[in-house]
Amino acid sequence: MVKLGAWRVALRIARRDALRAKGRSALIVAMIALPVLGVTGADIVHRGGELTPAERVERVVGGADALVTGLAPGRTVEQAPLAEDGAFVTPSKPDEQPTPEQVKAGSTDPAALISSLLPPGSVLTPARPGPETGATSPEGLVRTLTTEADLGDPIWRGRLNLVEGRAPRAAHEVAATRAFLDHAGLAVGGTTTVQGLEGTTFTVTGVVEHPGELGRAELVARPGELLDPLAAADRTGGKPGSTSGGASGGSRPGGGTAEATGIEHGAWLVKLPAGAALDWAKVQEVNRYGYTLTARSVVLAPPPERAVPYYRDSFTYSDPATGNSTKVVVATVTGMALLEVALLAGPAFAVGARRSRRQLALLGAAGGRRGHVGAVVLGGGVVLGIAGAVLGVALGTGLVAALRPWIEQAGGERFGHFALPPLDLLAIAGIGLLTALLAAALPALQAARRSVTAGLADRDTVRAPSRKVTLLGLLLVLAGGALAVYGAGALSHGQPVVSSYDARTLAVLGGSVVAELGMLACTPVLVALLGRTARLLPLGPRLALRDSARHRSRTAPAVAAVLAAVAGAVAIGVYSTSTDAENRRDYRPQAPYGAVQLYSRLNGGQLDQLRGELEKQLTGLGPRADLAEVTYKFCPNCSSVVQLKGQVNWRTLSAMPHLAAGDATLLHNLFDLRDPAAEQALAAGKLLVFDRALIGADGKAVLQLRGGGGAPLKPGEVPKPDLQEVPVDAVLVDNPAAARFAQGLMAPTALPALGLTAEPTGAVWRPATPPDRKAQQRAEAAAVRLDHHGRLEVERGYQSKGDALTLALSGFAALVVLGAAGIATGLAAADSRQDQATLAAVGAPPGIRRTMAGLQCALIALLGALLGAVNGFVPAVGLLKSRASGFGARPALITAPWGELLLIVLVLPVLAGLLAALFTRSRVALARRLS
Repeated sequence: MVKLGAWRVALRIARRDALRAKGRSALIVAMIALPVLGVTGADIVHRGGELTPAERVERVVGGADALVTGLAPGRTVEQAPLAEDGAFVTPSKPDEQPTPEQVKAGSTDPAALISSLLPPGSVLTPARPGPETGATSPEGLVRTLTTEADLGDPIWRGRLNLVEGRAPRAAHEVAATRAFLDHAGLAVGGTTTVQGLEGTTFTVTGVVEHPGELGRAELVARPGELLDPLAAADRTGGKPGSTSGGASGGSRPGGGTAEATGIEHGAWLVKLPAGAALDWAKVQEVNRYGYTLTARSVVLAPPPERAVPYYRDSFTYSDPATGNSTKVVVATVTGMALLEVALLAGPAFAVGARRSRRQLALLGAAGGRRGHVGAVVLGGGVVLGIAGAVLGVALGTGLVAALRPWIEQAGGERFGHFALPPLDLLAIAGIGLLTALLAAALPALQAARRSVTAGLADRDTVRAPSRKVTLLGLLLVLAGGALAVYGAGALSHGQPVVSSYDARTLAVLGGSVVAELGMLACTPVLVALLGRTARLLPLGPRLALRDSARHRSRTAPAVAAVLAAVAGAVAIGVYSTSTDAENRRDYRPQAPYGAVQLYSRLNGGQLDQLRGELEKQLTGLGPRADLAEVTYKFCPNCSSVVQLKGQVNWRTLSAMPHLAAGDATLLHNLFDLRDPAAEQALAAGKLLVFDRALIGADGKAVLQLRGGGGAPLKPGEVPKPDLQEVPVDAVLVDNPAAARFAQGLMAPTALPALGLTAEPTGAVWRPATPPDRKAQQRAEAAAVRLDHHGRLEVERGYQSKGDALTLALSGFAALVVLGAAGIATGLAAADSRQDQATLAAVGAPPGIRRTMAGLQCALIALLGALLGAVNGFVPAVGLLKSRASGFGARPALITAPWGELLLIVLVLPVLAGLLAALFTRSRVALARRLS
C-alpha cells in the first residue's frame, strides 16, 4: 500500500517527466481530451433539450395562461395535466344516454361554451391551425402548413416567435418559417401565392419559428387573412380574386365571447383576468364537454397521479426494457470509445516507462518498493488525465456555446436553457481521468515487475503472455458469442428464444461487446504467436516482426485499438448495407423506372386540358397512355370495388387490387410490355391477367364486383346484390413485373357489356430519360392550378439512404487505423534507437530502418483490421437475424459494403506501411552503449 506522502512524490516526478517529454504528453492529453470533449458536448446538448415544466408549457400556451382544444365536443375526454402528453375520448356504451355536459357541448357555440366555463373576464384568442396546401416558389410549388396569428401580440411569444423581419401589418402580408423559405428558395421580401387563392400575392415580411419544431414549413397570416378564404375556396371549388382585409392588427378576433375559429372543433389561447387561476378540477370540468385544457398553473403544480384518470384508464403498454435500451446502447458505445482511447494511449505510457527505466531502477535501488515504481508511472496517468479531462470539458462547453444555433437547427428544436450541470461535468472529467489511469495501468504493472539490475543496465525483460489472461479472453469470446446467438432469436420449435425485440437487441450488443473484450485480451498472445513465424521471413520483415512481438506492451494495445475501431465500423456498415439491401428488395415501384404518372379525378375536357398542360411543361414525354380504373356502378353515390377472384400477392402489389382500363399504349407505358399477342387480345376485348393464380384452367378469370352504401332505392328499383361474380375470357401474360401495378387490363370499349365503366384517373408517359426535379416541380405547379387535388409523380426507383453513413464510418475507421498504427510505429522508432544504432554499427543497410518501420506499421494495421472485420460481423448479423425473427418478417438479407471492407482490410495496411516508411529517416546517429 503506497502512502499519501509517497503519492505526492510520485506525482511530482510524473509532472516533471510530462514536461520533459512534451510531444508524448501532448499526444496523450489530446487523446484523453477528445472523447471528454465529445461526451461533454453531448451531455450539455442533452440537458439543454430536457425542458423544465415551465419551458414545456410555454411552448404550448406561449404568453397565455392556458390553451383549450376541442378534441371531441359532445363526448367525454381524459387527459394528462399537459394535454400534449396524451388525451383520449372515453368509450361509451350503445345504450348509454348522453350527459348534460355532452348535450350542451353539442348544441352550443364552441367559443361561447368555453367562455362560460372559464372565469369571467377571460379573453380567448383563436389558435387556428390551417390546412396543408401548396405555395408557389421560383421553381414551382412547395407544400406548406398554414395558420393565423397576430404576431404583434405578446400572447404568442414562446409558442410562435418572430426571429427576423417584422410581423405582417397590412393586407396580403405573411410571415414564414425558415424551413418554408429554404425549401421554396425565398427570403424576407419575397412573394408567394397560396394554392386556391391564386389571385392574391402574399409578401413575406418576417421569419417565425416554433421553438420545438424548427423544421416545420408554415405560412402565418394575420387573423382573417388566409384560413377563411381558403375554406371558402375549398367549399366552392372557386378561386377568389383576393382575400378579405381581415381583422386589423389592433383587434383580437374572439375577444370576449370569441368567434368560432373556422376549424372543426376549435382551439383558443386563454388570458385570465388578474387574480384568477385554473386548477385540476376546472380541467376535468372542461374534459366533460369534450375539450382539453392545458393550464400553466396545473402543469407547474400537477395533481398526484392517482387523481388523474388518464393515467389509470389509458391503454398503453411499454416493454420494461424499452425505456432503458437507449441508455444502455449509449453507455456501451461511450464505454467502447473510452476503451479505444485507453488502448491508443497505452503504448505512449509504455514507451515513457521504458524510456525512464534507468530512473525508475534508481528509485528501486534507493530503497523504493515496487509499489513506488508503479506509482510513478501511474502518476503520469493522473497528471495527464487531469489535464486532458479539464481541457476536454472546457473545450466541449465552449464549442457547444459557440455552435448552439447550428446544433439547435440540426436537432430541430431550441434548447430550453444552456445547462452546465456540475455533477455531470465532474463525472465526465472523472471518466477522462479513469481512461488515463486504465491506459497507464499495464505499463505501471510492467514497470513495477521489472528487475532493478535490468533497469540499471537499461535492458528490457521479455515476459511470456499471461496464460490466465489468454484463457479468460477465450472464455469471454465463447460466452459473448453464445449470448449474441441467443439474442439473435435462435429458433426453438419455431418460436424465438427471446420474445422482446428490445431485449434481443441488448443481448446481441452485450454479447458482441463481451466477445470483443475477450478478443482484446487474446491480442498479446496472437502477436506472440505471429512473432514465431518471423524465422521464415527475410531480414527486414523478420526484425520487424520480432521487435513487435518482443514489445507487446506497445504493439498489442495498438492492434486492439484498430480491432475495436474496425469492428464498430464494420458492424454498423454491414447492418446499414444489409438494411438498405432489404429495403431495396421490398421496394414496390408505382410504375416502370422513369415513368411519369398523373393522378387526377377530373373528368372530360378538364382532364384533357390538364394532360395537355403537363405535356407543354415537360418536353420529350413520348406517347401518352390514358389511365382509367374499372368500376362497378352498384347504385347512385355508391362506393364500388372491382377485382379478380383469387389469392392476392400483397408482397409485390404496389397498389390496392384493381383492374386498369386502357389501350396498347398503357400496356407499354405502365406495364412495360410489348407483346403483339397481348395487344391483339386486348383489342379483341379480352382481359389481360398478369398473375397465373388469378386465371382458371378454362381460360377464364372471375371478376368480383363489390358494392355498398349509397342512396335509398326509389320505388320500382330492384336492389343489386352486394357481391357479384362475373366470369370473363382472359389471356395470361405471365409477367411478375407487370403484376405489380394492377391485377389485369381491359380495353374501355369492352366494359359496358359487363355492366362496368372506366373511371379516368390520369395518364402515364415513358420518356427516354426521367425529368429532373426542378422540371417536375414546375410541372406540379402547373398541374395544381387546374386540379388542386392532382398529383404528379416520377418513378425514380429505390433511393438508397445508407451510403453516406457507411462512408463516414469507414472514414472514421481509416483514421483510427492509420492513427493507431502510426502512433505505435512512431513510439517503436523512438523506443528502438539503441537497437537501430547497433544494426547500423554492424553494417546493416540504411534502408533497413525504413523497412522495419513500414512493416511494423502494416502488421499492426493488418492484424487489427482482420480481427476487427471478423468481430464486426457478429453484432451486425445478430441484429439482422433478431429483427427477422418476428412474426411475419421476411428472411434477413446479409450483405456487406465490400468496397469499404477491402479498403479497410487490405488497402489501409499497405498505405499505413508506405506512409511509415516514407516518414522514417534512413540514417540514425550512433549511440554509446552502456556497459
